[in-house]
Amino acid sequence: MDDLWVVLPHLGAGGAQKVGLLAAEHFAAQGLRVRVLSLRHNHPIKHRLPENVTAFDLGPDQDDFSVHPWLQDVWNRSLLARGRRFCVAQWIKLRRFVIRVVTALVLRWVQLTWPLFEQRIQPGSEASAVRLLNRCMRRIGGDRYRRLRQLFLEQRPKRVLALLTKTNILCCAAVWDLPIHLVVSERNDPRRQRLDRLWNRLRRVYYRRADVVTANTEGVLEALQAMGTWQRLDLLPNPLPGGLNLQGSSGPAARDFEVLAVARLVPQKGLDLLIRAFASLPEPVRAGWRLVLVGDGPKRNALQALAQQLGISVQVVFEGFQSDPLRYMQRASIFALPSRFEGMPNALLEAMAAGLPSVVSDASPGPLEMVCDGCQGLVVPNENVEAFAEALQHLMGDQDLRERMGAEARTTLRALDWDVVEPHWRSVLALP
Repeated sequence: MDDLWVVLPHLGAGGAQKVGLLAAEHFAAQGLRVRVLSLRHNHPIKHRLPENVTAFDLGPDQDDFSVHPWLQDVWNRSLLARGRRFCVAQWIKLRRFVIRVVTALVLRWVQLTWPLFEQRIQPGSEASAVRLLNRCMRRIGGDRYRRLRQLFLEQRPKRVLALLTKTNILCCAAVWDLPIHLVVSERNDPRRQRLDRLWNRLRRVYYRRADVVTANTEGVLEALQAMGTWQRLDLLPNPLPGGLNLQGSSGPAARDFEVLAVARLVPQKGLDLLIRAFASLPEPVRAGWRLVLVGDGPKRNALQALAQQLGISVQVVFEGFQSDPLRYMQRASIFALPSRFEGMPNALLEAMAAGLPSVVSDASPGPLEMVCDGCQGLVVPNENVEAFAEALQHLMGDQDLRERMGAEARTTLRALDWDVVEPHWRSVLALP
């Protein structure tokens, strides 16, 4: 029996993935049997997997075309083989259509009747509403939920740490009546996060099953507290990667004139605001400086086009996803976080540990718990390009200020070293 499973939506780029793998590596190094489960089959792995941790996924969708043996003999061009492939393909298409219709009807029924049975759904209850919703989850969660449930029934790990909202909900539903210690980690502020209404309602119900509901910032914790009553609600801070030097690093004189952002290239991260702010700086201020964006995502082409349109494409560098962004942090002079909403981004913590002053938006409370205006960096109003540009210009023109704020940032980060946060992680995970 495994001591701990860390369950993630996938092992691609993302702060939650990094935190999950850090925790897995840390506790596996102490002799625990730890496995990391990805809910997506064959999703590209973007992070280094710890040597002492086993990573696995749920396997392919069971109703995938390719798994039916009659669809695999494409080399057979006989009339009989072609006819079989056609019939099976049409049957699978019809089956999927029926499943979509039934699922839509189930979702509609759940939404209409929700007020009637929401309060009756409690862990350990034998109420018909509990059994009914658990049956509905087979349609709502689909094949992924059914395979996850079967896996928990067969393997019975002692503890499960789930990260990110929908993964949390699926795990809560899958272990609802099983004797597994379950910890769910909410990574974003529910007051700002866009979540489908049904999944938001499911969160309020299924989080009741979690032994501990956690958040990585006080602001997210307050939002969860207002959402419902949980068995235990606790703050679980992001740990820092091992090997970070919190005692010192190369001073600003040895750094390049770079403004750095490390984030997925998605609207949430506000990198369009950062590009506009950088472009609005007077040309003498921008001279000799570069804006470096580390990360990838669906908005890359749009952001590159924006930089081209604003005439600063030569000064904006897209580095793509990097499994080790620390080397960029060690050479940059300023870290930028213009996000439209956040939890507690690991990139910000790592940048502070590297001695970088930050410019952050006030969109979410998480980053503001680490960066006080004028201390570890500068805080600007959300969506305010002009204010962001002014903050950048202030730091770009004052090396002594960058050095002072960077040193304060590094001092602040000592509170998140594993030696400090481990006792609390052990308490939350019910580890001896």
